[in-house]
Amino acid sequence: MNPHVRYAAITAALMSAAIPLGTALRHRYGPAAAARFTAGMSASVIAQQSLVGLALLREGSPSGPRRRRALSPVDAITLSRGGAAALMVGLLTSGIRDRRGRAGWLGWTTLLYGAIVSDWLDGPIARRLGTSELGATLDIEADSWLTLSTSAVAVAAGGLPAYVVAPPILRYVRLAALRRIVPYRDLVSGDPLWTRHVGMAQMMLYIAALAPFGGRLTRVLVRLGAPPVVVGQLVTLSLMSWRRLNARLRFHRESG
Repeated sequence: MNPHVRYAAITAALMSAAIPLGTALRHRYGPAAAARFTAGMSASVIAQQSLVGLALLREGSPSGPRRRRALSPVDAITLSRGGAAALMVGLLTSGIRDRRGRAGWLGWTTLLYGAIVSDWLDGPIARRLGTSELGATLDIEADSWLTLSTSAVAVAAGGLPAYVVAPPILRYVRLAALRRIVPYRDLVSGDPLWTRHVGMAQMMLYIAALAPFGGRLTRVLVRLGAPPVVVGQLVTLSLMSWRRLNARLRFHRESG
């Protein structure tokens, strides 16, 4: 498939999803909330696909000296995880805080798809079919965007304390602060396995907080679990940042 056509098809699919979802929410929460949801989700998809388009254009045109990077079917699954994040943005901007109702079930099932199903699917499929040069970056950034958007919804509708958004935000602050010293690829790859477990604990906290069937015991457990999960994330970010920065400075000393 032509790279332009595939990119346009993925963008159209993500954009069109906001319409039926907004309609479903309109019947339950009214036109104003549905309009805010559709606007928020659409804006997030537009921002995501604009950044993806810019990344694809960085390598020049198809007639240029370097081959244009094209999206693969695996990348479509990865970008659908960004679509799940966009839905979270839509719920946040809608003002709907109905964890046990239609909006709650919509957000929670979408989160399960984005955090578990799509993440589980794209790895084996990528190993079988291959992915684009951009695929690894898309995977990392889709995960991070879903984590940040979900943390905000978990605070707004899931009852978590506001400080749980600190680690996802600081992840972007870390990238901005260290990019001039440490290459992006070094900042986002090569972490030990235990850091993945810390990230999984963070997402499981959000899933539990947003579960539409969670009762009083669940509320107590997520409140008790939030502080150690956040501390674990902050310690992990600090240790990995120091490790990358120290390695880069040592490289410059040895090569200089």
